[in-house]
Amino acid sequence: MTSSLWLHNDHLSVEVRPDKGADITSITERATGIDILFRTPWGRSDLADAPVTGDSRTDWLARYGGGWQQLVPNAGDERTVDGARLGYHGEAAIVPWSVIDADDSRIQLATDLITAPLRLTRTLRLDGPALNVRDTVHNTADQPVPVMWVQHPGFGAPFIDEHCIITTPARTVLTDAEQPGNLLPPDTSAAFPLVTTADGATVDLRHVPGPSSGRSVFACLTDFDAGWFTIDSPTAGFGIRLAWDTTPFPHAWLWQECHASPGFPWFRRAYVVAIEPANVLPGGPSPGCPTRGRAPLLPADSSWTSDIVLSITDLP
Repeated sequence: MTSSLWLHNDHLSVEVRPDKGADITSITERATGIDILFRTPWGRSDLADAPVTGDSRTDWLARYGGGWQQLVPNAGDERTVDGARLGYHGEAAIVPWSVIDADDSRIQLATDLITAPLRLTRTLRLDGPALNVRDTVHNTADQPVPVMWVQHPGFGAPFIDEHCIITTPARTVLTDAEQPGNLLPPDTSAAFPLVTTADGATVDLRHVPGPSSGRSVFACLTDFDAGWFTIDSPTAGFGIRLAWDTTPFPHAWLWQECHASPGFPWFRRAYVVAIEPANVLPGGPSPGCPTRGRAPLLPADSSWTSDIVLSITDLP
């Protein structure tokens, strides 16, 4: 199994790991040499061979080196579906994928899951300063299957810092019911971007918190007029734009971890901002949102396809 494949052009270098979830582990803007993706404190080359503890959350996180994963068929805590125990954040990001085709500008990969009757394919292609990612989830069974599907790109320093600005046409932010972080109250809905904090102040979620802020946030952006966001980084001298079709992904999970959380896995060592296109609201049903965690059904012998474009942009 190939440990890393690379896409290269004059604008971008992209690392992909077929041996571990077809993860995108690095996206480097070549003019500056800046990798825009987050890397965990333990980021290392042998992630696919991390020790197994038997706890799916611990095991998934031990294999998480940062970067961009797909969460399929589960996202979030373990749950039982159709008689199978689906592990934390699902199977797709921890299993090896087969390489169908690869050159400097295009990579195609595929895998078949065990915990759900799904065949996944992923095609990555460079086009100037843009990375095009096409993902397909196909139900190989003769019955419908509930499938959670979340794209999981995390962005980190030196691209991310307290000078960054997030722009998106999402109209609503819904905080997590059980783990909203230390800034926002749980299980509340507010108009994006100005939201009320747990202590009654107002915060503008367009402004990225700095590494010394001690902030943690877990919420969900929804009610998109169109599927996209930008992050402009004056420090890096460029921005990024991630665009997607809201038909497969009507929501986007929002995660910020700024040296805030003690204990495993971060021990206050992580600085990451993530906006994650998703087909499901995070968590389980709650008083404020009874539809949380309700996975859509993928019909028998049918497919969902997602096209996502991540592009490097000039600052406004």
